[in-house]
Parts: sequence; structure tokens; C-alpha cells
Amino acid sequence: MTYLKILLLLIFVLSSSVVGAFSDEVANTQIESSKKLYTVIEFESSFMNRRREDILKTLGEPDSKKKVQGKEVWKYKQVVMDKEKIWDQNIMFDFGRVNYMWLDRPSTKTNKNF
Repeated sequence: MTYLKILLLLIFVLSSSVVGAFSDEVANTQIESSKKLYTVIEFESSFMNRRREDILKTLGEPDSKKKVQGKEVWKYKQVVMDKEKIWDQNIMFDFGRVNYMWLDRPSTKTNKNF
């Protein structure tokens, strides 16, 4: 009976270390793809009302650029972590400064074919 308890404890310890190593590997891969993962508050406080040049120095080139409402919008993928999910971050420039930010959230639409 004692051997069984020791064996179960050993299996538990080994399996938890394997799971922990796997989650660390996933987190490291995500961090490598973007220089740093920010929380929403960190991102907004770091980049709101900043110039394009400052953002380029810190985050590098955006994943995409487009125009929305006549203003330039840059999109950075997987730089913001919120509630254990990684989100895409959009920043809008007005006169060369960030004046609006928003997260791309997954669509909640469901396809209902009746």
C-alpha cells in the first residue's frame, strides 16, 4: 500500500512538471513572437498619446496598417494579454499621436442554419 502511494505521488510530481514545462514553452513562444506581452492597462498607459516614432522604437513595425475614419490605424497581433487570453491591439493615430485604442475580440456570432 505504501509503495502505491509513493508511486502515485511520483507520477503526480512528474506529470505536473511536464505540464508546467509545456505551458512555459508556449508562453515563451508567444513572447518571442512579440517583444513583450502587455496587460491592457500597461499597454494603454505606455502608448496612449505617444507619437508614431515612439511606438516604432518600442514595438517595431505593425502587423498591418490601414485607414479607419480617415485616420491611420496600426494593428499589433498578440501583444496584449487580458483574462488569460492574448488579444490583437489596434491603435489609431490623429496628427501623428495615438488617440484611440481597441482590442480585437473573437466574433461571438454563431451560424444557425435551420
